[in-house]
Amino acid sequence: MSLRLVCPCLAILAGETEKNSELQPCKSGEDNGSEDEGTSNGGQSQLGAAAAGLFGVALAPITAFKERRAEDQARKERTAVLQAGAPMKLLSYRGSTNAKVQLSSDGAMVTWQTERTGPDQPGESGVIALAMIREIKPVMQSGLGALLGSKEVPLQWMIVADEETVKFEAESETARQTWMSTLDELSKRQQEAKAERKMGYAAQRQMGIEQRRREAERRKAEVLKTCGGGGMKHTAKAMMSRN
Repeated sequence: MSLRLVCPCLAILAGETEKNSELQPCKSGEDNGSEDEGTSNGGQSQLGAAAAGLFGVALAPITAFKERRAEDQARKERTAVLQAGAPMKLLSYRGSTNAKVQLSSDGAMVTWQTERTGPDQPGESGVIALAMIREIKPVMQSGLGALLGSKEVPLQWMIVADEETVKFEAESETARQTWMSTLDELSKRQQEAKAERKMGYAAQRQMGIEQRRREAERRKAEVLKTCGGGGMKHTAKAMMSRN
């Protein structure tokens, strides 16, 4: 009997191994541990990424809420600056007059009041609703200056409303930019609110019309039930016309 069948080790000692045959090395416990550790680390990495993604999704509404709060607070601060008012010059074809430009306390109107130029000349005042503003823009050069290229007149800006246009001159470029940007933002919000109110009124009106139509149909059906013959249709119509 060949020793190889009994024990490969005895066969090796007895010289019965094939010429090119070699014993395959056994995997050590350390190698198995390394593979298990790599698999474990990969799984933990995937779990960590998934957990981070879920955490980010959960935090998204909170982050958006904080951003909206920050935007609202910044808008309130800018609005407060305009409500405090600022000295400017009211520009007209007669020239310029010192005035105080101010946003109303409810944030719905921009007002201005000029100084008295004499005992017999009271100050001039005006008001424009923000919802009526179409555009807020800088004053551009005219005449010969416009031929050389369209350029802004320093410190000057204008409000273009439905029925009038008013021009002002601020004391600084910073003041001009603050008033232009903030009024533009607030006027757009007022216009959006006005459009939403109109849509709500139209929807409510349509609902009322539809409700009255259904009520008329119901009354018509009830009247026709009480009128047996076809000759009573005119009577039914007359009864339906009653309020």
